[in-house]
Amino acid sequence: MKSESAEGQKSNATVTILYYEAPVGLEMHNAVMTNLQISHTGRVMIPESFRRGKSIIAVLEGECKILNSLGERVYSQRVMSKIEN
Repeated sequence: MKSESAEGQKSNATVTILYYEAPVGLEMHNAVMTNLQISHTGRVMIPESFRRGKSIIAVLEGECKILNSLGERVYSQRVMSKIEN
């Protein structure tokens, strides 16, 4: 991720964050965050208030649409097995 624009000024980032509810969530969630600061090392600074209670598994550049995830499959299989019994 680029931390500076062509003019040398710091830029803000828009990211999509993939996470599970801590400590043992099975369903993956996602959130788009905008105007996040970028550190001098090029890392996006995610606020502590957002990170609290979550296990962040990925930070993706830009706004991403999640088409499919493992958590959805695990959850749907669990629901289907309850219906079949």
